[in-house]
Amino acid sequence: MSNQQKAKSGSGIKVAIIVMLAIIVALIVIIAKISTDKPSSGDKVLVNTLPPDGTPGVLTAYPVNPTEVPADPTDDNGDPAGPTGAAPTEAASTQTAQPTATATKAPSGELKLVDYSGRVEHLFTHSLIAFPELAYPTDISNVEKVQNTYFIDCITVKEFKRIIQALYDDDYMLVNLNYVYEVVDGVPRLKKTFKFPEGKKPLVFSFDDTNYYSKKMGRGMIDKLILIDGKVGTYTKHADGTVVQGFDEEYIPILDRFVEEHPDFSFNGAKGMICVTGFDGILGYRTQRVSEGDGRTEADRQREIEAVKPIVQALKDTGWYFASHSYKHGVMENYGRDSMLDCATKFENEVKPLIGDTKIYVYPYGSWKRSSDGTTCPAPQKVLNDLGFEYFCSVGVTYYAKTRSDLGNIILSDRANVDGAAFVWFQDLFSKDEWEGTPRFNTINFREFYDDARNISYDDAVAAYKEWKGK
Repeated sequence: MSNQQKAKSGSGIKVAIIVMLAIIVALIVIIAKISTDKPSSGDKVLVNTLPPDGTPGVLTAYPVNPTEVPADPTDDNGDPAGPTGAAPTEAASTQTAQPTATATKAPSGELKLVDYSGRVEHLFTHSLIAFPELAYPTDISNVEKVQNTYFIDCITVKEFKRIIQALYDDDYMLVNLNYVYEVVDGVPRLKKTFKFPEGKKPLVFSFDDTNYYSKKMGRGMIDKLILIDGKVGTYTKHADGTVVQGFDEEYIPILDRFVEEHPDFSFNGAKGMICVTGFDGILGYRTQRVSEGDGRTEADRQREIEAVKPIVQALKDTGWYFASHSYKHGVMENYGRDSMLDCATKFENEVKPLIGDTKIYVYPYGSWKRSSDGTTCPAPQKVLNDLGFEYFCSVGVTYYAKTRSDLGNIILSDRANVDGAAFVWFQDLFSKDEWEGTPRFNTINFREFYDDARNISYDDAVAAYKEWKGK
């Protein structure tokens, strides 16, 4: 081979090597980018699918691995109520923070059971604010923002996640309220002792008004619960037609996932107590009686009833249980016998056939009728007692639970409200017991957990609450 041929051959080899190296470098860059861009299992994955009414262009948010996206959900009920409220900015792609990662402790079945004789704490809140930009407007004064019902009554998704993580870190464990009381000689009473995992503290968590009332649609909450691949998820349709379906917008799927990841947060599979009224249906379905002028037919109502039944069953199958929150959501303190009988009868006829029997009654607004003489059961209370209710829940930040003979030998307990009011005013009462000075929810720090998506700073909210209440 000539020197000229050898030179050409050497140059060709060099070019080939350079090209090969360039290809290898490009592949490394591509692989690194794919690895970086891949969402974690806790991220929402946006999937184009079809909504219940068949309209194209839906954004569905699933907090799952993109390789495990569930099949498209179906909803025989169709469009729930048309567009609702103003569409949030990038509503379907908004991500909420996950709780701080904590190592999963031993499942409850592996924990040693001992006799427990302490308190059973009871917290409650309302449906979560999934879309804060709709619930908390920016064009009103600070006092008006705090006076807004959804600021005082509700918490956001982010706040709820932080709270349940804190409760878990403090060794609280969800328990079914029906487990902690008994009836002896016809009189309900709290059990003196019951078996519970050693080192754990029992906690009842209840959720009021899980009805998704028509008047609240488009104002920050979801529209209704649906089944997505056999699991309870959420459905919301915004004003621009965008539909958000997923598992990261309401307390039920969020708590379901948390218990899956932390099985020792649930005793015997218990989740939370769902407290429903009936005047505007349940769980986002208009199952109430047809009234003149409401635009529905009995056939419409029956479709809603059939659509909600499998959701109720799925909830029961996964540890959720129901309580009556009355039918009308009225102030019981103002009720007479006839008003209460009308309200309770409607609940018996329209709601109990859907949710099943319950012995637990949750007073709307925490309002209940006192005995006039300290011994005689008030007539409205007797109506409820005669219908078989045994355990009654009011509202109060300090702990209270006992059998009340003046109310017809029923159990009355308070529930501490985890809501906007607690965030801006009740921190001290959550940190210690007002009467005994003993520690309670030491890990709950409302200032730290506060969600700035409320569109008002924590300090400004406290000041506005004080101004509103004249404190």
